[in-house]
Amino acid sequence: MLLLAACVTGGPLDSSGDTGEPVPTVTFGNANNYSFEGTLHVPSFPVHEQADVDLAWDTLTHDLQCHTLDPVADIDNVGLMVFPYLDHAEVEAGLARDSLQQVDMGAYIFYEPGDATEASLSQLTFYGTDPEIEAQFREGSGTWLVMLTTGTDVGIGTRSLAFLEPRADSDVDAVALSGGCDLLEHTVSLRELTPLPIARTGPWLLDWSRLTATGLGTPLLPTKVTSVMVAHFAQGDLAALEDQFLDLTTVATRTWSVPHPAGTTDRLDALVATDDGSPFPGFDAEGTWLLALFCDSCPVPAPLALTVLAPEG
Repeated sequence: MLLLAACVTGGPLDSSGDTGEPVPTVTFGNANNYSFEGTLHVPSFPVHEQADVDLAWDTLTHDLQCHTLDPVADIDNVGLMVFPYLDHAEVEAGLARDSLQQVDMGAYIFYEPGDATEASLSQLTFYGTDPEIEAQFREGSGTWLVMLTTGTDVGIGTRSLAFLEPRADSDVDAVALSGGCDLLEHTVSLRELTPLPIARTGPWLLDWSRLTATGLGTPLLPTKVTSVMVAHFAQGDLAALEDQFLDLTTVATRTWSVPHPAGTTDRLDALVATDDGSPFPGFDAEGTWLLALFCDSCPVPAPLALTVLAPEG
């Protein structure tokens, strides 16, 4: 479910320049951060309890960000999670805010379908161990969530979601998983934040140690930041970018990124272009500039933090 992340070369540098002189610091604080509010509307399918339910996604053509997908090439994993003590609304809210904890989950099983576009519950295992899930799949046993993902890491790269609701009075034993454009509703605010002043030419040391909350309003854990990105938009005001938020990399004129291994600072002069790996050339006064901090292992399709840059000098 990664929105703007890109795999690039490069890495953070220390806080001194080539001459050994201190690098000017750009401080990213809470006032500079955007806000993102997402709401998930996950469809629920009543099915017969303790049945070996068949799941099919051959008609799935769009993911939860309403991006086109190939049901064969783009779905690498079918996962099934059970949350024993949470209802549907609590799971939806937890997913949207990235606030679910491992203790919330009672079990996780999965299946890698290859070129297939269907799977039955009996094919799902825990790394090859058959938990005989059908026996546990009973009415009142908790909230059962199906996740179709690109990649096989748990909770990452989610393309579609569905609840299975085991019911004693249902005779349904097959579910067609389709659609995705209506799953995620979101609002984004870029116009309410305080733009972050930055010199047009580097070097720059970005410091977000004073940033305590993510754009989703949850505590920002420094260990979650795995990459830093700068995006330039030659056209489009902030209102238009708010409307196109889930497609920012598509509409950006160009983006630059750098992996971030640890800490709360990074050198922006280490950024490289995501298209050809060329060094970041610096800022100009044309168009709109955004800077974002990403978590490549988080399920929410939004940056941890994002701000509008105001080049000066």
